[in-house]
Order: sequence, then C-alpha cells, then structure tokens
Amino acid sequence: MKGNARLWEDTGYNWVMARLEPASPFGHALARAPRWYGPGEEGALAAELSRVEALRDLLETAGPALDGIAHILSEFRDIRNSLQRPAGAPMDEVELFEVKHFLLHLERLARAYGRVPALEGLEIRPMTGCLDLLDPSGRRLPAFSVENAFAPALEPVRAEKARVEGLLRQTEGKDRDALMARRSELVRREDRLELEARKRLTEALLRERETFLASMEAVGRLDLLLAKARLARRWSCCRPELTGEARVEAVDMVHPEVAAHLRERGGSFTPVSLTLERGTTVITGANMGGKSVTVKSLTLNLLLVQTGFFAFAGAFSTPLFDRVSLISADRQSVERGLSSFGAEVAALGEVLREGRGKFFCVALDEFARGTNPREGAALARALAEYLGRLNCVALMTTHYDGVSDAARRHYRVAGLGALDTAAIRKGEAPLDRLSRLMDYRLVEAGPGEPCPRDALRVCRLLELEPELMELFSKNI
Repeated sequence: MKGNARLWEDTGYNWVMARLEPASPFGHALARAPRWYGPGEEGALAAELSRVEALRDLLETAGPALDGIAHILSEFRDIRNSLQRPAGAPMDEVELFEVKHFLLHLERLARAYGRVPALEGLEIRPMTGCLDLLDPSGRRLPAFSVENAFAPALEPVRAEKARVEGLLRQTEGKDRDALMARRSELVRREDRLELEARKRLTEALLRERETFLASMEAVGRLDLLLAKARLARRWSCCRPELTGEARVEAVDMVHPEVAAHLRERGGSFTPVSLTLERGTTVITGANMGGKSVTVKSLTLNLLLVQTGFFAFAGAFSTPLFDRVSLISADRQSVERGLSSFGAEVAALGEVLREGRGKFFCVALDEFARGTNPREGAALARALAEYLGRLNCVALMTTHYDGVSDAARRHYRVAGLGALDTAAIRKGEAPLDRLSRLMDYRLVEAGPGEPCPRDALRVCRLLELEPELMELFSKNI
C-alpha cells in the first residue's frame, strides 16, 4: 500500500510514530517508510509480531541487557553516503574513521545481541574482515589514521621527515632553506602514499558494499523491533490475531492520542468494542458521542497492525487488507476548490477505483453531511448498500435514519439516554460535564432503529441560551 500523508495524520498514526523512539539512524529510516503487510503475507507478519512479542517479554526479564543494546544502537552513525561514491574517489580520513566507528559498534552489537535469546530471522554479524582492514593493529581503538601498515613505503618516508624536522628545530639561517625544501618533498611523497592507501582501502570496502547495506538493514530492524516492543509494553498493547475471514473484531480498543489528551485534562478514555464483517457496519449516535474517535481508532489500529505493530486494544483480530482508508466529513480540499462534500465524493471515488479487484477496508465518518439532508440520507443509504456488494469491510457513522437498514451490523452510542440530572455538578465547565456524563460505549442495535435524539440534551448540558432552548424544544 502506498503511503498517504493525510491518512497517517488524520488517524493519529504520525502521533504514534513520533513516540516510537528508535535509537539509530537505520531504525529511524525504517520507521519513516513502514513495510505494509498485505494479503498473502500473513506468515511474514506473524513472524514480525513474534519478534516484537519476544522482545516485549525480554524487557521484563532481561531489561538491562536490552538497555545495553539500545545504548549501542544510539551510537551508530549513518555512513550510507560514504558508500555511494563514483569509482576512483577515495574516502578521506574522516569518512574512514566513520566507517571504522560503524564496524566497531557493529562488533559490539553482535556480542551484546549474542547474549540474549536470538530473534528468529534476524542475525547481527560483525564484519570482522573489514574491521581488521581498518584496524591492522587489532587494538579496536575508536580512532583512525593512515598507519604505516597500510603502505610499507610510508615508514621510511615518515622516519626521514621526522629526522628533517628535528634538524629544522636546531638549524637557523640559510641552511634551513635546503631542509625546508627536503621536508616539502617528503610531505608530498607522504601525501601521495596516503592517497594511494586510502584508494586501496576504499576499493576494498566498496567491494563489501552490499554486506554493509545488509548490516545496516539488520541493525535498523533490531532497533525498530525494540522500539515497537517498548511502545507495546508502555501502552499495554495486545498482539493482534490474523484471521482468514473478512471479520474485524476489536475488544476494549483505544485511541492513544485521544487517551493522552484526556489524561492531561483529568479524564479517561472509554474503550470501545465492536465487530465488523464483510459489508457495512453503521454507527449512529449523538453529536460528541465519540463516533469519530471510534472510526479513527479502528483505522489507526488497522494501519498499525498491517505495518507490524501491536494493537492499542485488549484484543484485536483482523484479516489483512490491500488498502485501508478513512474518509472524514471534516476533510477539506481548498487547493482543488472543493467543498467538504465534494472532497468526500472525490476521496470515495479514489477508494472505489483503487479498491477494484482488491480486498479493502474503508471507514467513513458522517459521509454526505455536507449536502442537503434528503439527498445526503439517500446517498448514505445507497453507499451502505453498495459497499455491502463489494469485497470489503466498511464502517460508517451517520446521523441519517434509514442508513442502518442496508447495513450488515448496526451499533449506536449509548449517549445520554440514561442521563440523571442529579449528576449535574454546579460550577462544572460545560464541556467537562458533557464528557463526564456521555456514555461512549457502543450498543448493538437492530436494522432500521432510529438514530438517537440527544441534541436537546447536549445543548442543555452545554448551557445554550434559555430562550433559544425554549424555541428549540417547541420545534422538535
């Protein structure tokens, strides 16, 4: 699946990635371009999830060892640019130092990784031959210079240069001119020999370019896996179950970004449970009842699972989709001169075109809200029916009656139906009051069951002007 910047942002995927915290440049690179596991790759994804699970468990039993690995990972530097160079262009001493630095840490990482249970399908191997090439003395010091060992002719040249420099310190007057000329000649010869040595070293290292790149990939994978495991442990995420049927089941699912914001305000997130099958599932309910958050929670967790992460839920099972999409009623496309409704229709057309012949999941939040109610209700109902004919799993939220008639499943937000006016606290901020009294749980409802009518209660809780409320009540 091609990355979609708007989808990553709208669902909260970017928010999660910003808290992933890989330590190495190679882990960061993999996190920026996550692998998408589509239908037919269940085995590969299951293996990835097993590696995350193994590391999450090791964080409990071997935390210090993994902390040591994370520290080594943080010391890697990106040397890929040094390996991408035209033939005959030697690395300078700084670049050779950086390559040696990489090889030293790779050797350290391989030793540290060897002290914990190995992850299936992931090996960290030192590049001993290349390290020995840059460290002929075998001292494994974090420094580099063109040693005499790299070019035997260097030793006599440097010895002679040192002798001349010693004489220069003791000589004055015209005799210094000859010594300075001799030193300049020796410096040029030394520079030439060092250049030839750096060329030979560069050529030898570039012959191992593919091994370098494979090692960076392995380092990045280990780094990203450890970051995934820490994320799963920190948020008590669950390992998702991969199924072969067109059925998504989420138990006590949360949206971490919304949950974090609620905690900052002293509130708490109400976990959501729901089941979707092939066809359309419709959610109805009051404004501010959490329908949009449910839609984003589902799409976020599907995106995470299909890129190799644990789910933010108590339990989560899903098949693998070719594509996961979110179409939001708040979507705007000013650049294209479209209204919110026009942008929604354009996005729907794209989803249907790209989903042709594929297995996809699409979530639609208040689709067609931006047009007149009669046409909007007709289009929403038609869409629920049409999606039920396709090879897809769809989730729709709506205010329109009659849409659930065409749905495979119907949920409604519990909302304010059981509101106890005695629970209203004096002096409480209206939005805080609404958040506290709203029941965000989803309740299964029958097909065609009317949408809940909580608008009047919402307006009262938000303390709308009494005169306006009186008129509103008379017109219901």
